[in-house]
Amino acid sequence: MKTNRTLLFLVVLLLTLLTPGKAAEDPKTPLLERVITINLEQETIASALKKIGEQAGFTFSYNSDILASNKLVSYNAVNKPVREILDHIFKGSIQYKERRKHIILTKAKDISKDTRKLSGYIIDEATGERLKNVSIYDPISLSSAVTDAYGFFQIEIEKPSNEEISLTVQKLNYSDTVVMVPGDGRGLLNVPIRIDKEKFNVIADSVGKKLKRFWIVTKSATIQAINMINIDDTLHRHFQFSLIPFIGTNHKLSGNITNDYSLNMLGGYSLGVEKLEIGGLFNTVRGDVHGVQIAGLFNGVAGKTRGVQLAGMLNSNFDYVEGVQAAGFLNFNADTSRTVALAGFLNLGLRDSRGWRAAGWGNATLGKQEGPSLAGLFNFSTDNASTTQVAGMLNFTGRSFTDGAQVSGLVNFVGGNIDGAQVSGLLNVVGKRIRGVQLGVVNYATKVRGTQIGLLNISDSIQGVPVGFLSITSRGGYHKIEVSADEVFYTNVAFRTGVRQFYNILTAGAKPETFGDEETIWTFGYGLGTAPKLSRKLFMNIDLTANQVVKGNWTDAINMINKLYVGVDYQFAKKMSVTAGVTLNVHLTDVTYQDYPELFTDYKPHFFSEHTYSNDINSKMWWGGKIGIRFL
Repeated sequence: MKTNRTLLFLVVLLLTLLTPGKAAEDPKTPLLERVITINLEQETIASALKKIGEQAGFTFSYNSDILASNKLVSYNAVNKPVREILDHIFKGSIQYKERRKHIILTKAKDISKDTRKLSGYIIDEATGERLKNVSIYDPISLSSAVTDAYGFFQIEIEKPSNEEISLTVQKLNYSDTVVMVPGDGRGLLNVPIRIDKEKFNVIADSVGKKLKRFWIVTKSATIQAINMINIDDTLHRHFQFSLIPFIGTNHKLSGNITNDYSLNMLGGYSLGVEKLEIGGLFNTVRGDVHGVQIAGLFNGVAGKTRGVQLAGMLNSNFDYVEGVQAAGFLNFNADTSRTVALAGFLNLGLRDSRGWRAAGWGNATLGKQEGPSLAGLFNFSTDNASTTQVAGMLNFTGRSFTDGAQVSGLVNFVGGNIDGAQVSGLLNVVGKRIRGVQLGVVNYATKVRGTQIGLLNISDSIQGVPVGFLSITSRGGYHKIEVSADEVFYTNVAFRTGVRQFYNILTAGAKPETFGDEETIWTFGYGLGTAPKLSRKLFMNIDLTANQVVKGNWTDAINMINKLYVGVDYQFAKKMSVTAGVTLNVHLTDVTYQDYPELFTDYKPHFFSEHTYSNDINSKMWWGGKIGIRFL
């Protein structure tokens, strides 16, 4: 019988040598986790350790006084980790510690009434595979551990309640397992667990639900995150105290426990709060909060909140909120809120807001706004806003705004339609149609039925008249590029934009050097005009322009030609027309201007008026004319 066992072992050993194990493949494998195959037949402990070390690629370091070196041992191990072989030899009486290429052996401490250390492997019952990321915890003391990449765990339980310890083992998609460890148990535990087919069938739903609640878990909290994935049980405690998340009375299971009361010196983390939570800096909850939550810096809740949230800086909620929120900086709600929200900076909601919102800086709602919204700086809404918005700086509504007015010191924005008025100190924007008045420095609307009054007015179409320095209407507006000549400048270019009732003119012109002039004389200016319709192809133009005349470099001296033009515009082809008319010209010049350009080199008109005023400004007036061609 002994001979047969020896032959069997030799065959296994030969196959193992021909097929390199994990230790050979990966030298980074921890010494205690290196898998070897070895046969010990009545070997002394010293000899056994030498053989184990030679095969696994390391040496042992120990004091022979703590070992019965001459004691004989027999053990046949096939593909077993070194840790398990040593545990079989020493029965838990020796501790192992890795140090580079050595394993140091020391005498195990006696079992303490205050602390118990348990260790072992978690194994897949069907395959024998050692499982990583398995949660093991004591539901009494809340001590917990997670298996490493080799399926090994070590858990330290403080003040065990009785001699026998009950450990709960849980992993996603596996059946929950309870292990009873006797009071004198000190050996290595091998715990098999089996796949739960019902859990496995809903893996997508399980992962999705848990990931939604992992918004606060970071890489530095990997063990805690694994516990929250694995452990489905909702644990409850009457009171929690923590210094920082996971350092407190609930240990690394904080994310799986709902507390009635929670006191966090700096910050805390929990599954839920039922009555009261106070944090010196912050409170974070991955489930629901019912009651009062107070933090010196911020409150963060991934579930529903019903009650009162007070924070020196931020309240953040990812589900429905109902109650009162007050923050020195920001209230943020990702779901519907029915709250009185007070913030020194911003109230922000990603869905419907149904209630009062007041902020020293701004209110922002990406859903419907169905209540007053007052802000020292701006109001923001991307859905229908059916009430008045008043802000010191900005009003923003992403969809329609009806039955009211937007009044802001800086910006008004509506993504949809607006029936009413927009008044701002800087910018008014309407994404679709406005039926009313826009009054600001810059006004923009897709469709206008009313009036735009501002420095810059932009629209896609308009039924009304825009009044400002520059008005641009892309469809149905008045756009003309003009090339013309008059008695002073033979080459002029002008751009007319707006509507026929009222348009803006940007002009420029040049007069090449003549009669010894070394530099070209050029001009630029601005004007206003109107173009009444006389017939289907004939229009009148009444323009008033002012142009500065410069030779060479720019000068601040006054040298202007002001024109009143009255003429006709005949459209002889699509987007082409000719124009001609008379001008009344007024030339204003600073007589102290040393480099005065001579305007009338080819033709000098008759000045019917000329006068120099006491401020050294000379005025000349004459009649002239203009002829040109227009495009667009």
